Amino acid sequence: MPPTSHLPPLRAPLRLGNLLRLLACHLIGDKPPRPRNYPLTSHTTALTERYGQRLFTYKESRMNRPDGTSERFAADTDQAMNTNAEPLPTPLRFEAGKGDEHTHTHGAIEAVLESAGFRHEEIRAIYFGNWLRDYSQLLDPKIVRAKTMPKSFPDLLSRQALTRIVDVLAVKEFTDLMQIDRSRFVVTPERLGVYRPGEHIDNPRTINPEPANPKERDADFDDWLQPDDPALQVDHDTSMKRYIHHSVEIMVASLESAVNAGPQSTDGLRDMGAALHILEDLFAHSNFVELSLIKLGHNSVLPWTSEAACKHKLPLVTGTFGGSDIIASLAEPLGRILFSPKDKPFEAFRAGERYERDQIIQIILGEHPEPGLLAGYEAFLEARDQWASQPFSEQVERFYAFIGTPGRLLGNAFGIAMQSLAVWLGNSVDDLQTQLNEDPNTSGSTDPSHSQLAKDHAQHPLHVLAATLARKAVLQVGQAVLGQWHGKEGAEHPARVAARFFTHPMDCDWQDAVVREWAEANPAQIERAALKSELDQTRTQLQRHAKKDLQRFSQDSSNFLNVFFESTSLADLWARMTGK
Repeated sequence: MPPTSHLPPLRAPLRLGNLLRLLACHLIGDKPPRPRNYPLTSHTTALTERYGQRLFTYKESRMNRPDGTSERFAADTDQAMNTNAEPLPTPLRFEAGKGDEHTHTHGAIEAVLESAGFRHEEIRAIYFGNWLRDYSQLLDPKIVRAKTMPKSFPDLLSRQALTRIVDVLAVKEFTDLMQIDRSRFVVTPERLGVYRPGEHIDNPRTINPEPANPKERDADFDDWLQPDDPALQVDHDTSMKRYIHHSVEIMVASLESAVNAGPQSTDGLRDMGAALHILEDLFAHSNFVELSLIKLGHNSVLPWTSEAACKHKLPLVTGTFGGSDIIASLAEPLGRILFSPKDKPFEAFRAGERYERDQIIQIILGEHPEPGLLAGYEAFLEARDQWASQPFSEQVERFYAFIGTPGRLLGNAFGIAMQSLAVWLGNSVDDLQTQLNEDPNTSGSTDPSHSQLAKDHAQHPLHVLAATLARKAVLQVGQAVLGQWHGKEGAEHPARVAARFFTHPMDCDWQDAVVREWAEANPAQIERAALKSELDQTRTQLQRHAKKDLQRFSQDSSNFLNVFFESTSLADLWARMTGK
């Protein structure tokens, strides 16, 4: 296990007698394995024989993942990688309850898997893998800085910095897992990975292929596909985009790994979460739901594709990459860490501890080309360490004296970090406004954008139906996994169960009763799903919400600085810090 000093510590409880002494730790703030390389091409024959699927395989050069290419951002990461195959400690149990609501519908797997028979700690470890797959989208070749490139934030960030930011977010999201065994849930480059379209069922078609060679940014990225690549075409017999079969291969490999590892392996549970991410994205990010409604006679529902030369005319398709969505969504969780009023600004601290706010600012300033900014902030952290051991009254005097001169450098460093973050997040919000593109319902295209198809948000008229179908699929796969783990006679392999869902709605009927019942109860939502103007308005609302989060982020950062750097007297400082 990594040295304790390298880990984000559990915060001490609030002590009323130490109020002012405790304030300094939150002046600007709690350090804090990539998925295994699957020989996917070797699965093609086995999948065809075992699951009866007609699978399309990428060229082998696209499948191979060179070992040893991922950077490691700290010594404790290497040690964590050596322990990640150990079993989850069964004597320990997570705290009861289901935790906070999750922004993404992937979090709904917890209730479903509980009804299948999974234990709470298993469900949380599974969701960790699902959550990691979501955040791997941050590591897009367009924003990742190669090791050989000069620092240029906010234009580019290193893979190391992005991975560390996700690790800080993971500590906030999975506090229960971190308390059980931090080393097995450290977010490393190996565990997080990078963005690969197949791991999200994204359409790998690229309109603007920059950089020209993604592997120059990081060897783990996929090559861009050429416009005439067969993977981008619609398969006549299956009436599905061929690249979807590649996602099935990845999902199957992860489920086989989970079954072989067993319920005591955190690796296996994480792999199961990654597999479920792909399965759930079939309903959230494809037109499966729309085609299912059209199949039952709701012909006015927009399919988000034009007809193609295939058996069922309207093909099963997914959206092109929507990386800006997840980057823009960081404003809210980063804001909570950096300056949320829900923080406990008067918690006890100890010298040497680095809190979540400290870590984020250090990561961002470490990406800035001006090294003096990081040096200034770290000078503050060293001063804060010294204050921790001082008597109460002297601590306040030293703190106020610090604000006079060195604190100005700190304020400059903090301001630049926040400004750079705001620019980065703002660029992503701007990108959201340009992703509507053409209308594939009428343009002859079979390549909708992610934002045109995504049903993750409750505002979408088909969100509930998509989530209902996803829960039904996840439940069946979860039951199959348990059947394999516990040797249930006649239990079907979960890979076979999961692969069967990746079928054009005209070629399966498992969903018909659910879709029919929902449609009868929700005629107004079907009407909304038939109006492009209604769906465009939904996307506009989401963009407006993202802008509001960004504005709040910028305002909160300004307010936070004002509290500490516009005090005119010691009494004023006391009032600002204590609210008295």
